[in-house]
Amino acid sequence: MVNHHLEQMVQAIFTELCTEGEKAVLSDILTVCYGKDHKRLGNGAIPCYGSGGIMRYVDEALYSGESVLIPRKGSLNNVLYSNEPFWTVDTMFYTHMTRPNVAKFAYFTVRDLDLAGMNVGSAVPSMTTAVLNALEIVLPSDDTLASFEESVSSMFLQIQANNAESANLTTLRDTLLPKLMSGEISVADFAAKR
Repeated sequence: MVNHHLEQMVQAIFTELCTEGEKAVLSDILTVCYGKDHKRLGNGAIPCYGSGGIMRYVDEALYSGESVLIPRKGSLNNVLYSNEPFWTVDTMFYTHMTRPNVAKFAYFTVRDLDLAGMNVGSAVPSMTTAVLNALEIVLPSDDTLASFEESVSSMFLQIQANNAESANLTTLRDTLLPKLMSGEISVADFAAKR
């Protein structure tokens, strides 16, 4: 819920700052890259993304820079932002920014598009690099992009911290709940330790 409000605040800043500029295409600000097979990777702490979101955690990163993750097959509108090491599988593109201060701008630009409406697949919804590269965008000035970056960076860091805390709590729940349910530990054990 907190992250939803933070994203709404960023969206408002994006709408205010980034609606005017020059006509451009997405390939002017980033390079779209293919994900790779994850089966050979060991378990670890690095998120591995598919078009549905995090699939597992692995021991190796495919990319460690700021990136916009764009579905290639499946849930085409599930656009994600990452600013930590990650791996993407072949159903999820990742992107390499070719200009400063454009990753968060690119995330909101692509997220606001109806990628599902641009589906090029027949049986499974699909996206291609050609379609993505040719997407028309409005590119604000470098000063505006820098201002947007400065205005929203702290909010993105808070969203990232909230996601990490949520993941930690989920792991704790998944570890403790089966032990509580089986009787291996009890709530009284915790109360006695306090």
